[in-house]
Amino acid sequence: MLPNNPVPAAPVQHAVIYARYSSDKQTEDSIEAQLRACNAYAEAKGYTVVGIYKDEAISGKGSKTASRTQYQKLQRDCDKGQFSIILVHKYDRIARSMAEHINLATRLQGKGVELIATAQDFGTSNEAKIMRSLMWALSEYYIDNLSDEVKKGHRENALKALHNGGVPPFGYDVVAGKYVINELEATYVRKLFNACANRIGYVDIVAEMERNGIVGKRGRPVRYSQIYEMLHNEKYTGVYVYSAKMPKTRAERRERADAIRIEGSVPQIIDRALFDQVQQIMSGKKQVGNKANYLCSGLVYCGSCGAKMHGIAPRKNGHQYFHYYCSAKCGARLTPMQDVDAQALSYLHRLLAPDSQKLITDALVSFQSKLRERLANHNTTIKREIAAKQRQYDSLMNNLTAGELPASVVTDIGQKLQALKNEMEALRETPPPHDFTAEQIKAWLSAIKATPDERAVHLLVDRITVYGKTDIRVSSTLASVLGDAGWGSRI
Repeated sequence: MLPNNPVPAAPVQHAVIYARYSSDKQTEDSIEAQLRACNAYAEAKGYTVVGIYKDEAISGKGSKTASRTQYQKLQRDCDKGQFSIILVHKYDRIARSMAEHINLATRLQGKGVELIATAQDFGTSNEAKIMRSLMWALSEYYIDNLSDEVKKGHRENALKALHNGGVPPFGYDVVAGKYVINELEATYVRKLFNACANRIGYVDIVAEMERNGIVGKRGRPVRYSQIYEMLHNEKYTGVYVYSAKMPKTRAERRERADAIRIEGSVPQIIDRALFDQVQQIMSGKKQVGNKANYLCSGLVYCGSCGAKMHGIAPRKNGHQYFHYYCSAKCGARLTPMQDVDAQALSYLHRLLAPDSQKLITDALVSFQSKLRERLANHNTTIKREIAAKQRQYDSLMNNLTAGELPASVVTDIGQKLQALKNEMEALRETPPPHDFTAEQIKAWLSAIKATPDERAVHLLVDRITVYGKTDIRVSSTLASVLGDAGWGSRI
């Protein structure tokens, strides 16, 4: 009688589960349903689930896979040999791109890992391969068709001048898809446009909004970046503009051949003449350019570590963004360039405003009244420094006459004596501080006001210190004068 030879047990197959939901129409519940289906399949097949990967509220479109952190981690973990099976509920949970499916299948085949869609398990036959390819193609067709339908819906809304999603501009609310004026917000929109037209800056308006609890559409305080967008938004003149593909600038959006443009279809907050005047003023401001030509180039410093901040202009999703970053990389966050520019221009325009002339003149008169004291201090300082140099000179002379010294030492002492003589002569010729008259300063400020903003900023702004996105401090080259007059407390 032959002995009973036990049948060797099949090796345990380790599996992981990948689940994803993609939009607001799905929730975490849909991921739980995917996990239940995959776990039930694994139990029926005798697989041991050793890991779960979940991506939430992220599209399956091909261009979005890079932002799916768990999907990327799943691919990296394939190299570790800890599992041989990946379970998904349906193939569209992995991707909705045919190319992505093909690339993934090739990668997994090289690693000896099998991808199984539990609700679409067609087996391993040649017919099954055709069915899988068909599912991949249908997934891509679905997402492309959905995108077309969304664009079609947006175009239909645009033809009716209806709101097309997102938050409405500050100054408007949306009722039944139509724009209506929010009178409280519109008051501040008008104030901002008038301030820009009169070149008086926005500091007081922003402060007033904060005191009155006026916030932007996302519930946060209105900052200079939002103000910059407001001042370029043609919708305030009553014009509705829509383009299926968002261009880089509002001007390009208006000029696109396929743009939908409907005059008088939105309640008007700003008249066209004022809007055009503001556009002309804004277009004259140097906001972008080569690295060395940024409006505030060379003036911006990090408030955290004191290092200089440099401008960068990265591109993302077809748009270009301008920021300042800390050159010492101390960890300070990027600061939007438009926030720095707006603060510098606001400071500059207040400095040059007509009502500031008397303050500056009075400060200069006060400053000049201390001329005698400054001259005395200057002379005292010069005499003290010359006396210190003279003592060094005498000490070297004593060493030189103390006795016989090597030739090299004598030469060295001689060179030091000559250097000290030159330094003392330069100190005696140092001119006293020079002061201009009030009339000269007023004429100078008037001339600066007529120059482009970039030149004016570099003439009058000494330093811009960034302590945070909402704490940007500007100091003037006239600080020694204006500080005495309390100017700093007014900015």
